[in-house]
Amino acid sequence: MKQVVRQIRERIKVELELNNIKYELWRLDDAEYRLLKVNSIDIKHNFTLYQELYFSEPDNKANLNLAQLFITLTRLFGNSSNLFDNEKGSFIFPLLLIVKKSTGNFFYLIQIFDSRGWFEYNTYKLFENEADTYNNQMPVQAFESEFSRQEIKDFLTYFYIYLIQLFNNAKSLAQPEPFIRMIDSSFILYGYYNNQYFEEGYDDKKSYQQAIQRFSSVGLNAFQPQNINSLLQTIISEVAQNYEQ
Repeated sequence: MKQVVRQIRERIKVELELNNIKYELWRLDDAEYRLLKVNSIDIKHNFTLYQELYFSEPDNKANLNLAQLFITLTRLFGNSSNLFDNEKGSFIFPLLLIVKKSTGNFFYLIQIFDSRGWFEYNTYKLFENEADTYNNQMPVQAFESEFSRQEIKDFLTYFYIYLIQLFNNAKSLAQPEPFIRMIDSSFILYGYYNNQYFEEGYDDKKSYQQAIQRFSSVGLNAFQPQNINSLLQTIISEVAQNYEQ
């Protein structure tokens, strides 16, 4: 269940429950994520999980393409962070995950992102006290008494199914504005156009760039330049004020 929690500011929180374990997902901004990640250690990935998520259904008919995933995650958690790898991916959502068991509450970081056309997760164990932080920065096995390898797999699978259900339940809502996003390393374009979600891969850079140009000709710009004039003026104004003091 999604909530908007009013603290010092509004913050998105999603609550889920599976196998008598309660989970809370809290959306983080980039500064919060960087600060928390310093006090964390990477849990080893289960690389076969991503394949299982994509190929678990016959002909993949139930699975979401990147455009559908992107819109569903945006509706759930707000706009993507800008921390993704511009060559390999197109979105990333940093989250605080609280695993709530009868034995206690355990804190983790979750990155939800795409890489070379795949939907992936990174999981990190958080240490509340800096003295407990591991010196070894290599990925470690799951902490079995807190959030075991099987529980991680079960939760991430459940969450993926939850996203599919959210997308299907939202079909009656207003459709998104047309958009296009790109993954340069894999020559992939995806988006929403002509009332359809699409994901297209190209064999070479030339055909990929030609496709980008075709979408650009109908008003869909994959590069999405921003107007930064107001930001520049704010920075200049703040610097001027500091000198006046």
